[in-house]
Amino acid sequence: MAYTLRMCAVVCIALFAAACVTDKQYNQAIFKVEAAWKEANERILETEGKRLFPATKQQCFMAAQMTANRIGMVVEQQSYDTGFLFVSGPAPTPLTMEEWAMVQRAETENLRSLIRDDLGVVSYWVELDPSGKDVLANIFISEKESGTEVSIGLRLRSTGSKGGKKKRLQPPPTAMNIGLNKFWAAYEMEMATVLSKYGLPTQTAAPTGPVRKPAIPAAAAAPAAVRARENPDAIAVIIGNRNYESRIPAVDFAYNDADAMSRYVIEFLGVSERNVIELRDAKLSEMESVLGNARSHQGKLWRWVRPEESDVFVYYSGHGMPGLKDGRRYLLPVDANPDTPELQGYALEVLYKNLEKLDARSVTVFLDACFSGESPRGPLSRKASGIRVVPKEEPVVPFTVLSAAGSDQMASWDEEANHGLFTKHLLDALYGGADGQRYGKPDGRITLSEIKSYLDREMTYAARRKYGRNQEATVIGDSEKVIVKLNR
Repeated sequence: MAYTLRMCAVVCIALFAAACVTDKQYNQAIFKVEAAWKEANERILETEGKRLFPATKQQCFMAAQMTANRIGMVVEQQSYDTGFLFVSGPAPTPLTMEEWAMVQRAETENLRSLIRDDLGVVSYWVELDPSGKDVLANIFISEKESGTEVSIGLRLRSTGSKGGKKKRLQPPPTAMNIGLNKFWAAYEMEMATVLSKYGLPTQTAAPTGPVRKPAIPAAAAAPAAVRARENPDAIAVIIGNRNYESRIPAVDFAYNDADAMSRYVIEFLGVSERNVIELRDAKLSEMESVLGNARSHQGKLWRWVRPEESDVFVYYSGHGMPGLKDGRRYLLPVDANPDTPELQGYALEVLYKNLEKLDARSVTVFLDACFSGESPRGPLSRKASGIRVVPKEEPVVPFTVLSAAGSDQMASWDEEANHGLFTKHLLDALYGGADGQRYGKPDGRITLSEIKSYLDREMTYAARRKYGRNQEATVIGDSEKVIVKLNR
């Protein structure tokens, strides 16, 4: 995962202008740096950019998705058929600023010497700077006779370039080395998790040529969620609202939550990729176009559902808010004003009514949001500051709903896992954690009541231990409904 490079902004444009450096001189300098670093990076990638794993293509693909989440990258494009993933993240991810300082010390003088002929005295002021850059990674997964090969290609993307300035950059070779090491360390951890926790079949492999074999223990498969048969009529709506407009604080791990849930419904609930509707940083108009509104339930989801045949899954990670006047619960689109959720929020009551009208075979809703008006960074509404707004109780609905917290509680984050606390423990439960003696009957079938018991024991305890606060998941639905079957 290309998260490995946090590349440098090769020169201060203001400095160039002051020294009367032309675009032509600037581009000549950039080309020279690009050529030198490309040659060095290709040598590094030849020996360190590929590894052969004693695993299936499915396992390697899943580990790549999980690695991206672990290191704070977002999967922009992916195709299981071709074995390709394209991921990105803001530089210097996955490096730390301390590691970037190491890169600066190792590469700055070399950089200046490369551009001195083109820029003259200006080259003495040039610094390596990761700001304004995205780290890009192309990940390729291909099956070989002796295993599955995973290879990575890393580049930088300048997000603030103008005019004729180059927008794609090579990372400094030192950053490439550090990034690759961090990527493979994270990847091996996630691969070990896939092999041991998810219970997928393994195969042996041996390294060939320059491809190196990682040291992964061949752990025995534990009971875990088995990949579902295809469910061609199932539909999933996955919403991750991270970056809010105005002064509303970000929901740091909403993208990671949404990516992880999307992966779960595809891999283990059998939902076809073409039947997954994904929204990131959704505005009210976008949520209504998919889920309908108070005037009509016939949005995109309704158009895709086959009555009495489709299983529908809806997942939301983002802010929630109680109406300050009506006490109703609202999901907050990214363009909402938290002071007036009655006008710009998406009412949970409307969502539930519209889902009822779908005539789907089943409906399951997961909400990693709270409706207390609080967030880990303070109250969302200035009008509610110092005032506790208690939302109305959730209505009874004829389908399954699991949400992150009680009506007066805050939904916490797990900053070690880079997920919402609810999503992290919900997925642990679904992948097999809830099938234990402490939570119900260890029979390879996880029911709604067992998930609730798992969340009560694990998530609630984690919230109290880490943050000293109460957080208890709320559940609506048939407690004996089987949510997932395990591989035993």
